[in-house]
Amino acid sequence: MTTSAAHHTLRFPVMALVALLLAVGAFAADAPKMLPADKSCSASECHQDLTAFEFNHGPVNMNQCEPCHIPINGEHRFEAAGEGRDLCLVCHDAEAAMPVQHAPFETDCAVCHDPHGSDNRYFVRGGAGAEGCMRCHTDVREGLSHLHGPVALGECLACHTPHQSEYEGLLVEQRTALCTGCHVDMEQRIEGAVSVHPPVEEQCAGCHLPHGGDREYFLVDEGRALCNECHGDFLKETETFKFTHQAMVEGEACQNCHDSHASNQERLLAAKSEDLCLNCHNEPIDGPHGMIDNIAEQVENFEYLHGPVRQGNCSACHDAHGSDNSFILDKAFPEDFYDSYSEDKYQLCFDCHDQRLVLDEMSEETGFRNGKVNLHYLHVNREKGRTCRACHHEHGSNQPKHIRSVVPFGRWEMQLEYTMTDTGGGCATGCHVPYSYDREDAVDNAESSAP
Repeated sequence: MTTSAAHHTLRFPVMALVALLLAVGAFAADAPKMLPADKSCSASECHQDLTAFEFNHGPVNMNQCEPCHIPINGEHRFEAAGEGRDLCLVCHDAEAAMPVQHAPFETDCAVCHDPHGSDNRYFVRGGAGAEGCMRCHTDVREGLSHLHGPVALGECLACHTPHQSEYEGLLVEQRTALCTGCHVDMEQRIEGAVSVHPPVEEQCAGCHLPHGGDREYFLVDEGRALCNECHGDFLKETETFKFTHQAMVEGEACQNCHDSHASNQERLLAAKSEDLCLNCHNEPIDGPHGMIDNIAEQVENFEYLHGPVRQGNCSACHDAHGSDNSFILDKAFPEDFYDSYSEDKYQLCFDCHDQRLVLDEMSEETGFRNGKVNLHYLHVNREKGRTCRACHHEHGSNQPKHIRSVVPFGRWEMQLEYTMTDTGGGCATGCHVPYSYDREDAVDNAESSAP
């Protein structure tokens, strides 16, 4: 073969190879440029800061920008793979919607999370605690002298979920369950209690501010004013009483007697009724309407106790909140030593005792009679009628039938000596000469008292 022939034989393959290389080059220019790992966006001198975090988003950590950024026409221009929250849902599964949603969770995750990475876990912007929340929310700690523990430590997520919740305020649980989740001692008290304050079962925030306040225990108000939020109508009614129980208006007011959360007693009483009363009435009290005896001393020392006192039931006769009757008695009873009889004056006594004790002049029912002469009727139904307390002590006595040992008569403490027999008895007092009575064989006191 000649040199000229050889030249013509090789010419076509060389031209074809050149054309092929040009075509491949044109195709490569239109295709996305996939850089090697050491030459990727995050490894380059331009975007090295995107991997400088303690926690990196997965695609960034793998040097893969393309899942979120799509190059346009092979140029250094990009469009997002989605808008706002939709971009995140390209990889992350959507949660089933709940009634209460955090606004950024509904629209744009990047409001709270940095899409590349962060020094905070979950790429939270601003900080993992309250600092992150305060990028949008005001600092609830400002100006408060008492702070709830989680708030003081900036741990908002102890009570709130950052995405969505079944409960108002993005709470992680129902209100009471949320509080007892930490305050387990209160949960135990509620479970074993006889009575529970409704707000404790419904929402603690009815009485306590959840973040903090200017009062101890973050109470929304103090003393009686706190109770007034719910019990206003009742408390307003007690203000109209002629006689107010001082415990209602002094010290801790309602909480002097009631437990604000739960109790082993009915009506949220802080202790057994008797103990509760005697904790205060264990010394003489100079009340606004006169001196009140040391009741605890009486109960301890009297041999014979009035039935309600013996049962520890002070409220059988007294209204613990107040009354229009003296000594906060539940029903009417004469205030004076002497008083004429009428049914409406003795409502308190005849709640338990038979009214015929003072209505029947002659009787075979009462034990206090001389033959058939009813001596109760004789004492009460006269111009200067003797009230029950003239002879009987309302709490008890060291003499049978609660007969007083001493009768207060103005400044004079008049002694009264009572004796009881199987069929009657007798008394000697400053009211009259010694008299006796007998139910079976009537005593003629005029004859027996003659010299």
